Amino acid sequence: ASFLQTILDSTQKLNPCQIRKLFYILSTLAFSQRQEGSYIQDDMHMVIRKWLSSTVPNHKQMGIIGAVTMIGSVALKRNEGGGSSLERPELNSEHDGQLSTLLDLVGFCCEQTPEVLALYYDELASLIEKQKGNLDLQLLEEFGKSLVEDFPTDFVVDLSPTVDGSFLFPVKSLYNLDEDESQGAIAINLLPLVSQSELGRVADGRTNQSKRVVSPICLSPCFRLLRLYTAEQNSGSLEEIDALLGCPLYLTDLEVEGKLDSLSKQEREFLCSLLFYALNWFREVVNAFCQQQDAEMKGKVLTRLQNITELQSVLGKCLVATPGYVPPPAAFDSEALEAVPTINAVGKRNGRKKKADGSKACSADRSQADDSSEGNQADTELSELEKSAAEREAGNPLAQLQSYRPYFRELDLEVFTVLHCGLLTKSVLDTEMHTEVNRTVAYQWLQASPECCRLTPKGNWTTQLLALPSPVGDFNLLGLLQERGYKDIGFSHLCQRSPKEVAMCVVKLLKPLCNHMENMHNYFQVIVTQNRGVEDEPGVNIQEYQLMSSCYQQLLLTFRSLFAWNALSQHENTDLLRSALQVLADRLKPGETEFLLLEELISDSFHYLLNFHQSVPSFHCAFILAQLLIAVAEKPMAAWKKEKMASLAKQFLCQSWVKPSGDREKGSQFNNALHALLCVYLEHTDNILKAIEEISSVGVPELINSAKDGCSSTYPTLSRQTFPIFFRVMMAQLESSVKSIPAGKSSDSSEVQLEKLLRWNIAVRNFHILINLVKVFDSRPVLSICLKYGRLFVEAFLKLAMPLLDYSFKKHRDDVQSLLKTLQLSTRQLHHMCGHSKIRQDIGLTNHVPLLKKSLEQFVYRVKAMLVFNHCQEAFWVGILKNRDLQGEEILSQASEERDSGEEDSAESPAE
Repeated sequence: ASFLQTILDSTQKLNPCQIRKLFYILSTLAFSQRQEGSYIQDDMHMVIRKWLSSTVPNHKQMGIIGAVTMIGSVALKRNEGGGSSLERPELNSEHDGQLSTLLDLVGFCCEQTPEVLALYYDELASLIEKQKGNLDLQLLEEFGKSLVEDFPTDFVVDLSPTVDGSFLFPVKSLYNLDEDESQGAIAINLLPLVSQSELGRVADGRTNQSKRVVSPICLSPCFRLLRLYTAEQNSGSLEEIDALLGCPLYLTDLEVEGKLDSLSKQEREFLCSLLFYALNWFREVVNAFCQQQDAEMKGKVLTRLQNITELQSVLGKCLVATPGYVPPPAAFDSEALEAVPTINAVGKRNGRKKKADGSKACSADRSQADDSSEGNQADTELSELEKSAAEREAGNPLAQLQSYRPYFRELDLEVFTVLHCGLLTKSVLDTEMHTEVNRTVAYQWLQASPECCRLTPKGNWTTQLLALPSPVGDFNLLGLLQERGYKDIGFSHLCQRSPKEVAMCVVKLLKPLCNHMENMHNYFQVIVTQNRGVEDEPGVNIQEYQLMSSCYQQLLLTFRSLFAWNALSQHENTDLLRSALQVLADRLKPGETEFLLLEELISDSFHYLLNFHQSVPSFHCAFILAQLLIAVAEKPMAAWKKEKMASLAKQFLCQSWVKPSGDREKGSQFNNALHALLCVYLEHTDNILKAIEEISSVGVPELINSAKDGCSSTYPTLSRQTFPIFFRVMMAQLESSVKSIPAGKSSDSSEVQLEKLLRWNIAVRNFHILINLVKVFDSRPVLSICLKYGRLFVEAFLKLAMPLLDYSFKKHRDDVQSLLKTLQLSTRQLHHMCGHSKIRQDIGLTNHVPLLKKSLEQFVYRVKAMLVFNHCQEAFWVGILKNRDLQGEEILSQASEERDSGEEDSAESPAE
């Protein structure tokens, strides 16, 4: 008992998910009909009562979570004696009394606080969903009966042309899907409830006899509980509440274009809250009815998805005009409430200011970091690019809703079965048949929903689903967010599913996802054909192009997230992997994939996905497609697949990426994708040294000879802005590649020595070309890259190449001498960079200098040791190397101070 009490007293350190697990374990023990169970019950009751009676919100929330978990254990049907019949445990009357007491206590503690009451509803709903079919119906009725009575009383009214009361905005009935049913029509009484909640006004003089608070915050949680309870009571049927799917909402006129500036701050915030409540209502309605099989119900669900996209568009415009607004909560456990970030503003001015501040902070960090720039362009250039991107996105409401994801109700996994509906156009759903817009509802919703629209590095909906904690610890596919608590906000229902369950749901969706992705492919292929490869021709609808491009990206992210899940390759998931690959392979060989070997399925799937490279609309989509192909090919990666990957990556690098507006792609997202795709190319090519030499000897000179805003003709992705990215990747890959050259041995034959010398000659020549590019591109990021990877290259040369030179000097004297002479020129340039860094007094650069000088000094004495080993010590001499700048001009200042280090780091070679 003391041990149990200690555990219960330390629960403040646990998050809501951990509290649920703890109380589930304790409840299972407490109601296991053993004698010790009564002691555990008493302790649990005591702790829960203490929490529920507390005035601290966090304690009250823990009390609700614990109480509902206990209720679930009491209400769970028991299988007695291993028999087939499900019966209640013994001591029914005692357990019923405990349950009634607990329900009354929780209800009393929740009824005056909307957020706490909403959490109670959500916890009960999750309990019913998790224990579907295993809860005692009689016990369910104890709280379900009042729920069925309270919901229509609190939130539903008879539909009327006019609504009595004084409100900030005139009340208007909107989104009615049952206009032909005038008799007994109902409406959700939203605007009057929001007025009552936000402004303290009581509409129509309505009061609640039980003194229980009636708040719009509870609307969506209460409905979720109502529909799960109804489905449980009626074997999955929702006929009793199906009127709520098509009934209208009391809102106001939402034609806000040009009117927002004339509204007061209070009115704008009221309008934003109203829209958040309406959106969350529709999201829960879609959750409820998405699996109904009736054709009319399916049509209404799709219409509600269309309503969601329309409301989000209006909400985005309102949020731009309402800086500093904080929406009403939609997730109610303590972890969510503590971790929700403060949102100051979404407007143009504030958004740009935040970018600028972030840029300054980034600059400060880089000055202290050893790995300062990560190959990106200068801070000012990056800041300007992001500012211009922010300006372009300011008019896009969807881009601004991403920060508000924690304030939307969670969409269930089952909602995504809507993708099975295919290409249903907006006009099909328009009851008046007046529209001619030919855009699919599924695509609009896929692009507009916050779960589906979050871009990298935040991922898309499937990325978030597969990023849940995994038993094998490998589900964090993209490292979505740095804050531990934030990544699961708005996904509490999903967190209760295992990773494999989520993956199985995604595999079931692969067929419709393939259909949609093929439609995207055809769409962009037609555009390329019609405009002869120029996407900014007048015939392109830019808004539609952007919509389809965004959806294409979401689909590629979904495929990548599934196949990049490490556990998919584990033995226990072989059948799941095979099922996923069969769906893709069947697109190429219909009906022929059932008896194919796994390797054949992988090969066919790879070829199927490879076909999409012709239609990717953006560089970021190209990057995601490359990652997807790698994820599929690595199970395992054959030589021909590596060749295909290298060829594809090079094709993307050699392609000019232009937006529909005619501007070249640029910005931080483009730079990150470029860095990764260049790594893919160099890592998969069969001759990395030749590839680096081609870029540095062909692409870079073309860039140097181009106009100021020009680019390489062979590599259009190589521009002055992206040169630091290319430079960093080439230096890093060069240093990595030479480490794969085996060290020289005395037992090596002359042919082996010659082969190794040849590889080192090419590597040193590439190194020399790259180091000398600093004379043309002398920005701080390039200098930092040179100093860091220059040292690493010299260290690799000392460790691996010098033993080779020891044993091959006598047989291949000319080759060794040529190699050392070329490297001598590079080390001399590195010495000039050290002097330049000290003159500039840049801390970020000078931090590299001591280690680099030490490596240069070791190189000097290691060459001397090699000559002594070969009895040619007279060929070694030391000269004083003068301090020079990057261009080779002598630095007159500090000459005496640097003389000693100049002697140590002077470049030597054997005398000719």
